[in-house]
Amino acid sequence: MILISIAVSTKFIGCGIPAMMFLKNKAKARIVGVGMISRGEVGLIVAGIGVTSGVLSSDIYTSIIIMVAFTTIVTPIWLKKSYKSDSALV
Repeated sequence: MILISIAVSTKFIGCGIPAMMFLKNKAKARIVGVGMISRGEVGLIVAGIGVTSGVLSSDIYTSIIIMVAFTTIVTPIWLKKSYKSDSALV
């Protein structure tokens, strides 16, 4: 659960703050931050290489797979809700 929290917050903050600086709009910046939360195939590929080369243990690999699955599922749901709450942006 900690890994998922870190993954979500770092993407949301790390992409949302620069978006707010450039867009000058908090609602649009929040949508950018939410849209960037997903960690899909690249995370899986890197984790696969790490476990194959012996750098990652199978426990860590499993945690990464769960984190990737969670962020991939939650991002579109959260994006849809963000667009609904900010219907003036559509």
